[in-house]
Amino acid sequence: MEKVLDTASNLRLLGAFDNNTTKEEWSAVLPTWRAEGLPIVITIAFMALPVAWLIADYVRILLLRRRLPPGPFPLPLFGNYFIAPKYKPWKTWAEWSKKYDNPMITVWSGHRLYILCHDAWMISDLLEKRAHLYSSRPRMYAMGDMIDATETNQVCLVYGDKWRLHRRLMHTAVGSQAVRNHRSFQGNESKVLTRDLLKDPDNFVLAIERYSCSVVSIISWGRRIDQMNDTVAQLLKIPKWIYSIPSKFATAAKMSKGYFIRLSQEASDKGDNFAKRLITSQQDHGMDDGEIGTLTSNLIGDGVDTTSGSIISFILAMCVWPEIQRKAQAEIDQVVGRERSPTWDDGPSLPYITACVTEVLRWRTVTILGGIPRAPIKDDEYRGYLIPAGTPVGGNVWAIHRNPREFPAPDSFRPERFLDGLERPYPTKKGHNAFRWGRRVSSGQPLAEQAFS
Repeated sequence: MEKVLDTASNLRLLGAFDNNTTKEEWSAVLPTWRAEGLPIVITIAFMALPVAWLIADYVRILLLRRRLPPGPFPLPLFGNYFIAPKYKPWKTWAEWSKKYDNPMITVWSGHRLYILCHDAWMISDLLEKRAHLYSSRPRMYAMGDMIDATETNQVCLVYGDKWRLHRRLMHTAVGSQAVRNHRSFQGNESKVLTRDLLKDPDNFVLAIERYSCSVVSIISWGRRIDQMNDTVAQLLKIPKWIYSIPSKFATAAKMSKGYFIRLSQEASDKGDNFAKRLITSQQDHGMDDGEIGTLTSNLIGDGVDTTSGSIISFILAMCVWPEIQRKAQAEIDQVVGRERSPTWDDGPSLPYITACVTEVLRWRTVTILGGIPRAPIKDDEYRGYLIPAGTPVGGNVWAIHRNPREFPAPDSFRPERFLDGLERPYPTKKGHNAFRWGRRVSSGQPLAEQAFS
């Protein structure tokens, strides 16, 4: 306080100085003012800049919000943080959609906006009919930048030449034609699964997860998985809490990446497999070891959960609705008999079984939020609303598959929905969006569908 008063006194003295004041007399006052006053000015400036940025950013949000789909009012800096759902967010978002009487809503995470669609036709308009705009990804920090995957992981890649290369290579492993080559060992693994279920029905979840993980591992690295304590299988069991600790998450991701690189290199000494083919053509495609390891591991992330989760849901449905189980069993007995197992050639003659599988994909969709959001490559306008470039856009598949307009009594398991002549209008031929939309539809879709058929 005394220093501030001294400075103020010195400044008042300046009024008594005139043109005849000597340099020494000026120096007695000015150094004190500079030494004491400048830090205060700098401090005020450093405090004012963040406040000014915060105000300017919030004004930007308020002006932008007038052109966006409706949604909860965002607070400065926090957005919708204080009302953000902590449990089953898809249900809360569906309620907000009803509250604002709009299938498209805007949600704010801090000063970043997300657009969520709750209507099958609307999301199809954007991600399929406007696929030339909506096939890219938003900037991803946790899954991309933090673990150095933005330029190497097909899931994170923006739409462009590298993504198209990764996608084309993935099709050589699990495309609609390639999966036919996997039927032999996939059928063998199905028989092992049946044996495991009969031998130890209490551990049916582990048996199903081993089955789906082994099929993908054989395709990727030519390596069977005999039991769930296998390293590849254990990588699927990384505890969820680790994702909330950036340093731990980054370390775990780095270790996993290194493991998949080594696994791919070891696969080059085995029979035909995806990793071996990638290594053989590595120089032609300009890919490094990290990209190969990541691309092969993507099959685990994209194919295992969908298959195992859907099989488990099928068992659940058969337990809850035994009358449907009896109808399904009767069809198998009539077409296949009890002397052999069904084959893929029996599929066209089993319409009720096919309808049961499709209803499982609708009733208990594994990718509830339609996977990772898309992002338009430039500003777009849809039904009078602005969708800024780079904005994450996603579909709430849980709500879409429970719209009574397309699916009456949506919580009931009704295979009849998908029998010929009974289907209701839907924007996709399959009648559901379990495998997402457009150009970034799940790469593992053909493999998953073959596993169910």
